Amino acid sequence: MQKSHADFRRVISFFILTAALTLTASAQKFSDERENNVTEKSIGGAVQTEDVIQVDDALDKKNEFAVWGAFAPDIPRLFSGSRRSTFGEVGLRYSRRIATTENLALKYQIDLIPLAIINYERERLIPGIAPTPVVVDRSDQTAYAFGLTPVSFQLNFRRRAKIQPFVTVEAGLLIFNKKIPDDRSALRPNQVGRRLNFTPAGGGGVEFATGDARSYTIGFKFHHISNSSTGNINPGFDQNLFYFGYTFKKF
Repeated sequence: MQKSHADFRRVISFFILTAALTLTASAQKFSDERENNVTEKSIGGAVQTEDVIQVDDALDKKNEFAVWGAFAPDIPRLFSGSRRSTFGEVGLRYSRRIATTENLALKYQIDLIPLAIINYERERLIPGIAPTPVVVDRSDQTAYAFGLTPVSFQLNFRRRAKIQPFVTVEAGLLIFNKKIPDDRSALRPNQVGRRLNFTPAGGGGVEFATGDARSYTIGFKFHHISNSSTGNINPGFDQNLFYFGYTFKKF
């Protein structure tokens, strides 16, 4: 189990690193292409260039503030080794557009998560009655957390349209009010995780832009919670996370 989770973390880390490098490289290419387009249009006349800049000012505000909420019900997980859980969180987001082309927009995002809640299935080994000397006691446990997602990239398609599909990758952390999971018992006193957990995720969704410099977002992402084997146990929590966001400020 430890090896499988170590391999899983390596895959997730490699995916996030590769995506970040790819998007960053694409960002530079997008910016170069955009600059070339503006330069070519400026050769035809100063008025045409001014019109392009005015359109960009109206449609391409670089900074955004948003609020969002997410929920992951207890449904089948992608990986069988994951511990059963229900998860929810709310967050505040700052986004900055770092590159664009005519049809694409790449954003860097950072999320502050003031509240996250997880309810998971606790598994404890306790003495039984003959002929079954040991039984597994299962019960629900709830923990609360706050956290930060400092690494997040979102790539929007059809950036000039009102309906914009996007893909996203991110990596963050959560600090819980107690160690999770907590499977300690008299028979296994050291079966406990950590308060600090890491949260790689990836997915996509749709952003609905409005005419008043605001937008709504709905999406899905595969979300993983893990202490990276810094605890005595690390079963991991794999979640199908659905979220909704509202961008209330663009400037």
